[in-house]
Amino acid sequence: MHSNVSAIFVRGGAVLKDRWAQAKWPGFDFIIFDCDSTLSTIEGIDELARSKGKFAEVKQMTDAAMDGEVHLQSIYDRRLELLSPTRAEIRELERRYRDTLTPDAAAVVHALAWLGKELFIISGGLLPAVRPFGEWLGIPRANIRAVDVMFNRLTGEWWDYQQDQWGPRPDELYLDAEQTPLVESQGKADVARQLLAGRDGRSMLIGDGMSDIAAKPAVDVVVGFGGVVTRAQVARHAEIFITSPSLAPVLPLALGAHQRSRLEHSPYRELFDRGLALIEAGEVVFNS
Repeated sequence: MHSNVSAIFVRGGAVLKDRWAQAKWPGFDFIIFDCDSTLSTIEGIDELARSKGKFAEVKQMTDAAMDGEVHLQSIYDRRLELLSPTRAEIRELERRYRDTLTPDAAAVVHALAWLGKELFIISGGLLPAVRPFGEWLGIPRANIRAVDVMFNRLTGEWWDYQQDQWGPRPDELYLDAEQTPLVESQGKADVARQLLAGRDGRSMLIGDGMSDIAAKPAVDVVVGFGGVVTRAQVARHAEIFITSPSLAPVLPLALGAHQRSRLEHSPYRELFDRGLALIEAGEVVFNS
């Protein structure tokens, strides 16, 4: 599915405008977002570690995996076993995602949905936090993939039926992560292929880590996002790299020439103009 579209990528917003004028920038039908350090400015697992006084140790492992220095699968379980988060702590993480939205993230998601784009999240984060966050943004539940976890039902005050009858107990401790490609460095490609199977159109994935770069074979374009953390390997290997802390450039990048006119008198015209201005200011790099 990966095309040679990168051959037309050069630096500067003027060329993007020129491609629109010539109807040679086809736009994208399917937009896939990473969650941590992309839609939100935090890394979920690091936030859990911060609350337990183990931030430095866990962040070192997270950064090594995101930079591609170690395989994600080699440290995924180790981090969660070290932290043993409760169900309530992972629920609280979803609130933290909302409180730390990347600038313009919600507006970009809403604009893309309004334009009829199909939106997805593929994340190595924890599903009980990522899924409600994604649904809150307006991304369909069926289009959200992350790592589900099991909890030990014999931890906490499991015998107290009166506190347990309304649903899962908040004090249950993490037991294990599901077996999913998303705990592997190359796993996003497999999940993207599954989600896009049978769909006809072009796809763009936006993310900050080397696990996103590894999804290149499954999508048409990978946009590296360095607005929260700039990873040299991602900046080098992404076909497009955003250095701005705002996700606004994703909107003009996602649109074909024929779709721009729909924004002229829409609530999203200002967002589009801001994204295009950031491209023209050099805060988006096109790697040829």
